Amino acid sequence: MTEAEFADLIDCNWPYHDISLSRELIESAVRISPNAAFLALSELCHLPASAAVEPAILLALVDFWLSEVDHPVASLTAECAISLVERKRLPVPEILTKMGYVSGYPGLLAALSILYFSCDDVDGLADARLNEIRAVWERLP
Repeated sequence: MTEAEFADLIDCNWPYHDISLSRELIESAVRISPNAAFLALSELCHLPASAAVEPAILLALVDFWLSEVDHPVASLTAECAISLVERKRLPVPEILTKMGYVSGYPGLLAALSILYFSCDDVDGLADARLNEIRAVWERLP
């Protein structure tokens, strides 16, 4: 399965209440690509409006995700995902610093998205940084 196929499979269609299948999807994502792994995490912390899931289930799945993902930005991204699950916003300066770190790993758009949505970017600083990083990545060979 490709990253795009995986994204289509899980988009607003995560089996939140089936822990076994959720774990299988996380394991599959890890095998596909680093960005696919972060796509899985994104689905765990960005629930569609129609999904009613207890935060405890989501936090347990984020913990499982973190145990499966071996990437330098996994921990800092999981912190942001947890803040989204808990409906807490992180300070923009903290997110800008984290975005700077993630920028060193081209192609991790899903990780950047999680960071971006974990802050209340009323001044557009995180938005500008996100666009800047994406533009740099798009110019890479």
